[in-house]
Amino acid sequence: MIHSKDSAAVQHFLFFLDKKMLLEPERIFRIGRDSSCEIVLDERTVSRVHAEVRMEGDKVRILDLDSTNGIQINYRSMKDHILQNEDRITIGPFILVYRELDHEGSIPLRSEENLLSETLVMESKIATILQSIKEEDVRNQLFELKHIINQSKEKLSRMAHIDRLTLLYNRRYFDDVLSREVERAKRYKQPLCLLLLDIDLFKNVNDVHGHPKGDQVLTEIASIISDNIRMIDIAARYGGEEIVVILPETDMDSALNVAEKLRGAVENDTPKRTGLKVTMSIGAASFIDTENAARDIVSRADAALYKAKERGRNRVAFFGEKEEPLDPGQAGPT
Repeated sequence: MIHSKDSAAVQHFLFFLDKKMLLEPERIFRIGRDSSCEIVLDERTVSRVHAEVRMEGDKVRILDLDSTNGIQINYRSMKDHILQNEDRITIGPFILVYRELDHEGSIPLRSEENLLSETLVMESKIATILQSIKEEDVRNQLFELKHIINQSKEKLSRMAHIDRLTLLYNRRYFDDVLSREVERAKRYKQPLCLLLLDIDLFKNVNDVHGHPKGDQVLTEIASIISDNIRMIDIAARYGGEEIVVILPETDMDSALNVAEKLRGAVENDTPKRTGLKVTMSIGAASFIDTENAARDIVSRADAALYKAKERGRNRVAFFGEKEEPLDPGQAGPT
């Protein structure tokens, strides 16, 4: 089940390459090419003073200062945005990440993201050099180098989005995609559903059979889920033994059919792959147009998952269905 983060004593940071910058009240961080900026991004696609980040109460706002090429938050163009934890800020070829940490927290920026940002900068610089070089041999060598960097960039971009154990998408990518799909559902009045899946009694697997076996179970279940969803669906590891599946253009009846298919596949196939009988409980929720639609659909799916656990596990529940009494002897959620 999803646990909320304690909001007490939160500090606000911008991460860029190997730098970790604390954001404080009354201090404005200007971002741009000019050396007077607090965060200097030395690249021609960045305006001299491109954007600024400032704290407003307990919120952090980023403003585009009429830059030439704009800013993107989680791959969407923005002029004015209140930053949320783990937001990715793209300015030119540079990637910055906003994070909220408690006073004792120390979470370094993922090495893949450091390398990806550095690779993007290098690619842009080579493109600039190519425009000024006349000698054909030198140009050909640089084109070859640019091709190698492009391949590395694509690989690093994929790595930054993938959970290393399950090979599903990771939590950050899920958050980005869900925000985009919610906006798309709003704009085009299309249905959208979310499944939240949790392995039943997974702690017992780790306690009895050891963590390597637990990792195998989680990896095989992730594979089973990937094999039983459409190409347009997005499966991600939400955290621990929880997996989420975004179902674009899908109404609740269809989502429940998908959920039941996944539940049955896990129950039937996991013993063949791992030698253990393992089941999953699944909560389903549909998109409702609200101010915090992305966060709300996750909360509703979590409430439905709790209901599935409460009713005895190894079943599907959806948010909004009529409550039913527990069968005698059924266990509560775990």
